[in-house]
Amino acid sequence: MSRFGMGLALMAAAVIVIAPVAARAETPVARVTLYEVDEALKLKPRGHDTHAVIARLAQASLLGVSGDVVALDEKNSVFKAGAFVKADASSNVSLATLVGPVGGTINLLKDDDPNRNSLDTLEITAVLDITAELDLRPTAIPVPMAPIAGRWRAHHGKARGYFGGVFLIPFSVDGGQTYYYLDPAVVLPGAGFTCKGWAGGGYCQVHSSEFVLGIPMTKALLTFSE
Repeated sequence: MSRFGMGLALMAAAVIVIAPVAARAETPVARVTLYEVDEALKLKPRGHDTHAVIARLAQASLLGVSGDVVALDEKNSVFKAGAFVKADASSNVSLATLVGPVGGTINLLKDDDPNRNSLDTLEITAVLDITAELDLRPTAIPVPMAPIAGRWRAHHGKARGYFGGVFLIPFSVDGGQTYYYLDPAVVLPGAGFTCKGWAGGGYCQVHSSEFVLGIPMTKALLTFSE
């Protein structure tokens, strides 16, 4: 755990860089937590040299259930309390800089039958296009997080704005017996995100609900503004 602890001081600088991006727009309208449920990774070679990799190409799907969307201005926003959310995105990160673009869509959904716990009752209420920049440089320190910041725009209507936040990557210090995230209160101070599991010393234990098929999920903590 000590080498991750050494990185906590370095994270403060990263937060100073990414927080103003999310705050450019005037009004925060939602806090959203998304969990990466699948990812397909491809390494891009330099020309025909398969041993010289120049980029990390990834496609990912992320989900958030009711309670993972906190609407801060529900009356005037496409984000509604109790919404589900699904995101599909692709990234192209240079291995030279560890920074690269992200593009994709986010579906906001309402549950047409909240009395039945099922994914087949979710109806799309809004579709958002997103463009962003993903920064994997902290992972090289190593600090298990990756800042992201960008813009969003609704398919219908005039809703648009900025978003920003961080991906928290689960890590273990005991050979995979217990997994942790960095504490959101340390990584994104003042943003309002909290731990689901036990918290202490700048870490959160991964909660039982944050696993899929026994695998701890990377999660994105994002603040949307208009």
